[in-house]
Order: sequence, then structure tokens, then C-alpha cells
Amino acid sequence: MRYDFDEVIPRRGTHSYKWDIETEEDVLPMWVADMDFRTAPAVVDVLKKRVEHGIFGYTKVPSEYYDSIVD
Repeated sequence: MRYDFDEVIPRRGTHSYKWDIETEEDVLPMWVADMDFRTAPAVVDVLKKRVEHGIFGYTKVPSEYYDSIVD
């Protein structure tokens, strides 16, 4: 899968804790590990599918979750 890590996404004015703090415009906020690239499309697709379901109750952790960490 190819991914464009060079795409610049403006984050000022989006309530970003990293970019919307009271500081000089030319100061780079390197004090927080907040990513400045888009989420992988596969992750966005799974989240969309879950949101379209429309129910956000409590869920149990599926065994696939643990398998993905172990593997």
C-alpha cells in the first residue's frame, strides 16, 4: 500500500491541541506526539462501517483483537 506522507493537512483552527495553543505562529509544537498525516484509508473505512451501524453501546473485545497484538 502506498501512502503520501508528504501531504500537508492544515490543522490550525480545528481545535487541535497541538496546533491551536497560544503561541507564536512560527513555533513548531514538537512537545506532543500528535500525527500530522491522514489516517490510513483501511482504518477510516472500518470506522465508517461502525458509525453507519448507528448503535454505540458497550461491546466486548473480540478475540481477533488479541490475535492482532500477539501476531
